[in-house]
Amino acid sequence: MIEARSMSTISSLAFSLHRGEAVETFWKELDRGLQDVFGHKLFTVLAYDASSGLLGRVYSTQQQINPVGGRKRVTRSAWTKQVLEDGRIFRGATREDIKSVFSDYEVLWSIGCESVLNIPIRKQGIVMGSLNLLDGAGHYDEARIELAYIFAQLAVIPLEASREALQLDGTNSGDLEHV
Repeated sequence: MIEARSMSTISSLAFSLHRGEAVETFWKELDRGLQDVFGHKLFTVLAYDASSGLLGRVYSTQQQINPVGGRKRVTRSAWTKQVLEDGRIFRGATREDIKSVFSDYEVLWSIGCESVLNIPIRKQGIVMGSLNLLDGAGHYDEARIELAYIFAQLAVIPLEASREALQLDGTNSGDLEHV
């Protein structure tokens, strides 16, 4: 059963979409909603283009370390298979989990991020991006995964609207971040 607070947050996001609010407004509301339900020290939204193998950041709560517009080339890894290919949530609970997934793990550790919840955003079974929550060690151990999938599905339309500006087709690959 979904608690009243979570249901209120989900309803608010659905009405935001229904009203056709600006994409930037939706990301901020989603940020607040995810903070309410799961908590986070860092929240980012990544768009994914399988044909070019690129990820692009469309939202970030920590612009100084994860700026919007940053792009990364996807590398082959267990995380890539789980999240981007199979569309399954990745939950990491320790510093080692962070280190195994993120090349900038030391920066993440420096802001207290020692656990992660990566939630794939899928449209008709195809992964088109992910919601990424990071916080202190063990923070997402008891996270309600069924709620995470609801938040990801609410993000489909805003992610579609955000991805055009990222040039994920690979035509401009000179400014890629290292992963």
